[in-house]
Amino acid sequence: MDTFLTKKRFFVFSLLLTLLVLMPCLYAQEDSVTPVPRPDKWWQERFQSNQERIQQGNVDVLFIGDSITHGWDNVGKNTWDEYYADRNVVNLGFSGDQTQHVLWRLENLKWGNVQPKLSMIMIGTNNCHHHTGEQIALGIEKIIDKLHTLFPDMKILLLAIFPRADVSQDKLNIIAEANKRIAEIPKTKPFVHFYDIGAEFLDENGTLPKTIMPDLLHPNAKGYEIWASAVEPKIAELLGEYTPENPPVGFVPLFNGVDLTGWKGLVADPIKRAKMSPEELAAAQQKADEEMRAHWKVVDGVLCYDGQGNSLCTGRDYEDYELLVDWKIEANGDSGIYLRGTPQVQIWDNKDGIGSGGLYNNEKNSSKPLVFADKPVGEWNRFFIRIIGDRVTVYLNDKLVVNKTVLENYWDRSQPLFPSGSIELQHHHSPLWFRNIYIREIPRGDGWKKLFNGKDLTGWQAFGGNIDCWKAEKGMLVTEGGEGCGWLATAEEYGDFELELEFRLPPGGNSGVFIRAPKEGNPAFEGSEIQILDDYSDQYKDLKPWQFCGSVYATVAPSRRVTRPAGEWQKYHISCVGSKVKVSLNGIQIIDADLNEHLDKIKDHPGLKRTSGFIGLQNHGTRLEFRNLRIRPL
Repeated sequence: MDTFLTKKRFFVFSLLLTLLVLMPCLYAQEDSVTPVPRPDKWWQERFQSNQERIQQGNVDVLFIGDSITHGWDNVGKNTWDEYYADRNVVNLGFSGDQTQHVLWRLENLKWGNVQPKLSMIMIGTNNCHHHTGEQIALGIEKIIDKLHTLFPDMKILLLAIFPRADVSQDKLNIIAEANKRIAEIPKTKPFVHFYDIGAEFLDENGTLPKTIMPDLLHPNAKGYEIWASAVEPKIAELLGEYTPENPPVGFVPLFNGVDLTGWKGLVADPIKRAKMSPEELAAAQQKADEEMRAHWKVVDGVLCYDGQGNSLCTGRDYEDYELLVDWKIEANGDSGIYLRGTPQVQIWDNKDGIGSGGLYNNEKNSSKPLVFADKPVGEWNRFFIRIIGDRVTVYLNDKLVVNKTVLENYWDRSQPLFPSGSIELQHHHSPLWFRNIYIREIPRGDGWKKLFNGKDLTGWQAFGGNIDCWKAEKGMLVTEGGEGCGWLATAEEYGDFELELEFRLPPGGNSGVFIRAPKEGNPAFEGSEIQILDDYSDQYKDLKPWQFCGSVYATVAPSRRVTRPAGEWQKYHISCVGSKVKVSLNGIQIIDADLNEHLDKIKDHPGLKRTSGFIGLQNHGTRLEFRNLRIRPL
């Protein structure tokens, strides 16, 4: 018995001693700042694959992270191709990694002569099972220090750890503490830019939906779209891709940096404008435009306002969109951005500690910004504004100041916000400066797909001639006209659909959008044509009503004339359901027709009976530019 007890005690003692010996190893394995590799075969193979890609050179951007970053290779692949395929990005995301694993990879990769311009880091969520918030932050900071040692000129976009809802609250508290600490890193490391986009994944109630992260941790395809869209303006800025000639992916310039093309003077408010006759509105617009030209000027690429006159507004209306705009004011300055003609995202030099960005005129919903994010008076500030439905989100200088808040209808509080309207730069009797104004329209409804990828003619074919006079140019689909050139048709046929596109005409330009057209014959009559025309040109002064821009050519005249001058971008929204055709030009519906009511023209226009066919773009001998072509089959 004594021998058995002695042996038992010896075994327990030996076990405790072994554990004491192993504890430093176990601790080292869980140290967030000590580089540690992982033994998994796939992990070693992916590391080698990264090494081979880096050895090829031509590396401009690094994405660093765990499985969430790794997912760009599969679930996020389509979005990756849209945003990053042409940017020489290397994906250094490894499923399951923690900060210590990233450190090992950075230390052991052979970097050669590559000199990345930018690194985007999103790491730390897996550490929450083993480390405190402070330890996670220390691990992230050590990653940053290692990158800066390797590439001193590289900029770093540091993302807050994304929200998740698959762990206990104590783990979420650890992540929140880590995010709080890493948000302070740029104060001592100016090459680091911290950006918390976590709210982008949450609904208006602050809940993480499974429609974006099905397992409440990893984004699905929609989640990767949200990620890319949220960081794109910042990535473009840090890569120097932030000019009217080279805007952020998906955005187009509202201000060309040269003149006031695409803008007009403000006439009254939306309700009063709607009550004006076409003649009254035209006269008021002429006067407003004269006032605009007197007080709004472009100086060295900056849109300048002298403090007199009235507000400036876009040449056409917009529905849902993301808007980027830089602004600057002087002491006691005051202004704002009107969305859909409605006040406003506030701009001001406020002395009471309430900064810019709030929805100032709200009464029932929040009107103040969440945080003070203004730069000192006289310095440039940047808004990132999103409006979807009646809810508005605003980032000011990369900080969230308005989160999915309802914008109230200031002009008639008994009514919801207008579904569309102009974007206005508010005058408030003080000098103002604006630059870098870009917009990305967000189509309403699901099921939209791009018809043009912005890079080549994939998905298109030419009928009635060759395709050589059509090309992709700076994100636009362009034709120079010329003999032997065919009309451009989609590869697929469509029946019922919604179609959106933007076009830009030169003076005297002429073209059209063919709908439900067959391969053979004149597509304007074997199918139907929505007219595109510079109908202000003197050569078209004797037009018949059914020839104006926006008409269903030779069939239905537009209800009103809403075309913009040649050289400005204009937008079509075309809907075809059965025999019903609706056309909106520049945000205003001008056609609501039933083609069955025009069958008296069927002899010359057999296309009136067609229920499906190709979507086409007409070559009519002049240069034409198209962009943002997308369709939603119904």
